Amino acid sequence: MAVRFSILVPTYNRAEYVRQAIESILAQTYSGYELFVIDDGSSDETPQLLASYGTRIRALRQANQGPEVARNRAAAQAQGEYLVLLDSDDRLMPWALATYDRVIRAWNLPPLMIGSMKYFQEGDPIPTESDPASAIEAWRFPDYLAKNVPVGLSNSRIVLRRSLFEEVGGVRNSSPQTFHLDDFNLILKTGTYGPCAIVKTPATVAYRLHESNSIRSAEAMARGILSLVSAERAGQYPGGKSRRFARYACIGGIAQLWTMQAFKARQFKTAAGLLRRTAPMIAAAVMKKSFSLLRSSSTELIAPGD
Repeated sequence: MAVRFSILVPTYNRAEYVRQAIESILAQTYSGYELFVIDDGSSDETPQLLASYGTRIRALRQANQGPEVARNRAAAQAQGEYLVLLDSDDRLMPWALATYDRVIRAWNLPPLMIGSMKYFQEGDPIPTESDPASAIEAWRFPDYLAKNVPVGLSNSRIVLRRSLFEEVGGVRNSSPQTFHLDDFNLILKTGTYGPCAIVKTPATVAYRLHESNSIRSAEAMARGILSLVSAERAGQYPGGKSRRFARYACIGGIAQLWTMQAFKARQFKTAAGLLRRTAPMIAAAVMKKSFSLLRSSSTELIAPGD
């Protein structure tokens, strides 16, 4: 069977989490995939764990350089038509790839898809679906920047054509200290390519909440947001002046969230600096949200036979 999906999973010192991520992929109901797990210089038992899977996975190892370098390395060897990004502490629902494949076939190879995500607390059961084989409910937009529905972005939700990933130059070659907001950076680089499919149901990703999530650090997230601001002002994202408002709103939404989080954490210097650098973008995000409330977006159903 042809390889539809190449799944890229970077990991660093998360042996038990990555084991669960791998098992969730091996349990997929769709078989046209290959799985890359990139050990980013782990010092725990991750190398031995990956070796135990033999040829069922493609295990790569590198010195600790961060998840973006790891994904670029795996993508360069990938054969799949689409790349599926999964963080090593999350899981794919068993029907995730089958869901993505149905959307791809029904909507004539969209270059970008965003999966649906449910959250679970460390130690709690994985959320389940009552009837995942029923019709898929999804939004279709001209491109990601044109969406008018709220989407909690995560690498684990992103599925994109490998040719698009290559066209935009992949992800950044950042570092373990500077990779934050890598998902937003990739979306801003691909946000004008369409159509964009956003799955509403069924949930395709289970996002694990735990104490070492990268989103726990307001300072690191603020640095990540400011890197997006710098890239935007340097003209690194497509769309030109005509899409500037949409890009501003995309960055402003996450900037607004983390300005508030920093204030709540009493990190006033971080919050003030972030607000000062992103005020026009936060304003754009508020305006776009207000406009979105005035117009609804209906979902489309993709029936099992489609």
